[in-house]
Parts: sequence; C-alpha cells; structure tokens
Amino acid sequence: MKTLVSALILSASFIGAAQAGELDYPPALNTQSTVTRAQVQQELAAARANGELVSGEEGYAATTFAAAADKTRAQVQQELAAARGQGLTESAELAYPPVQG
Repeated sequence: MKTLVSALILSASFIGAAQAGELDYPPALNTQSTVTRAQVQQELAAARANGELVSGEEGYAATTFAAAADKTRAQVQQELAAARGQGLTESAELAYPPVQG
C-alpha cells in the first residue's frame, strides 16, 4: 500500500512538472497592424485587378490562357503534329514537363 501511494505521488509530481513547461506555449505574438482596414482592402482590390491572387490550394500563380482568336485550329493541329514528330508528347508517367522520349 505504501509503494502504491508513493508511486501515485511521484507520478503526480511528474505530471505537474510536464505541465509547467507548457504554460508559455504558444508564445504571444505581436498582432498590431501597421496599415488600416481600408488600405488592406485597396491592396486586395489592386491585386485582384492585376491578377496577382492565387486561388488554388497548390499556391501556383494563375495561368493566363491564350485568347480564342490567337491561333486557328489548323495551326494548333500543325504544332501538335510537329511536337509529336519531335517526341515531345510522349513522356513517362511522372515526367513533367514532358521530355523527349
């Protein structure tokens, strides 16, 4: 009985010691801002207008696509045929960008 009580007291002291080190975690952060809400909203609007916002979960920059009138269907088909001729469309499953193969 005496050893049981001693073991419980010892474990309680270890639990208290472990908890004492966690009282300051996470450390306090300085969260005071140097800009106003209006300034942040203006910067956000400017970033949206310039296309600088990333909207995917991967964090990649937004890709700009060609306008519909840039190339004709025949030109795209010729480029594809040329790329196939050079072996640029065949690649390993995990190889990106495509490598000659």
